[in-house]
Amino acid sequence: MARPSLTRVHRVLLGLVAAGASLISGIGFAGSYSAVRELALHKGFGNFSYAFPIGVDAGIVVLLALDLVLTWLRIPFPLLRQTAWLLTVATIAFNAAASWGDPLGMGMHAVIPVLFVVVVEASRHAVGRIAAITADRHMESVRLMRWSSRPSRPSGSGGG
Repeated sequence: MARPSLTRVHRVLLGLVAAGASLISGIGFAGSYSAVRELALHKGFGNFSYAFPIGVDAGIVVLLALDLVLTWLRIPFPLLRQTAWLLTVATIAFNAAASWGDPLGMGMHAVIPVLFVVVVEASRHAVGRIAAITADRHMESVRLMRWSSRPSRPSGSGGG
C-alpha cells in the first residue's frame, strides 16, 4: 500500500486532532488531579500524593506516545499499550472512588479517559496502516510444512 500524500487540508485536520487530543488530555488531567490526590492522601501517600496523579497520567501519555512512535517505526511493542490501558483503568477507578456509590458520577469520571484512549487508538490504527502493519502482516509466516511434519522418534528407545 502506497503512503497517502497529505494535502494542506489533511495537515490542518491533523493539527486540529493533535490540539483536540492535547485539550482532552489536559481537561482529563485537571479534572482528575484533585480527586486522585485526595484519594492518595487518604490512603497514606503523604507528600507523594501531590506527585502520584501526575505520574499516573504522565505514564499513560508517555506509553501511548512511545507506542505510536514504535508503531510508526514498524517495531510495535504491545506491552506499552496494555500497560497504558491498565493505567487508564486505574485512573478511572481512582477517580470513580471520589464519587463512590453514585453511578452517574462514577460514569462521568470514565468519559474523558475513554475518549482520550479512543483518539490514541484511532491514531495508532492510522499509523499502523500507513506503516503497512496489520495483525497478519508484521510477523513472518511459519511454513505449513513445518507445522505438519513431526520429528520421528528413534525406534527401540523405550524408557521401560
